Amino acid sequence: MATGFWLLFVCVFLLAGLVKGVIGMGLPTVAMGLLALALPPAEAAAILVVPSLVTNVWQLLAGPNFGALARRLWAMMLGVMAGTVAGAGVLAGDASGLAEACLGAALAFYSSDCPESSLQ
Repeated sequence: MATGFWLLFVCVFLLAGLVKGVIGMGLPTVAMGLLALALPPAEAAAILVVPSLVTNVWQLLAGPNFGALARRLWAMMLGVMAGTVAGAGVLAGDASGLAEACLGAALAFYSSDCPESSLQ
């Protein structure tokens, strides 16, 4: 089982990294969706913390101007922090079915509403 887990882990992050490299976003979305097929959402989210942080900090440092980006996206970052705190209880609590349903809804919304999701 350990070999199968590591194979899944490597394949998921290679695919998610490819998506991030091609369009500049999507590593957490792709990886969370695929990892949640084999793991509970809380475990999948815990596995995503370090790779997501590393790729986002790398992308931030490679970018042209952090100050302008922070001024433009401060409200979104505040909302992400609030959502993370609010969702942590659901994710870590006994309502794993609710967490899975919310994850599925968020992924479906993200894929259908995002302009980058349709190739033209």
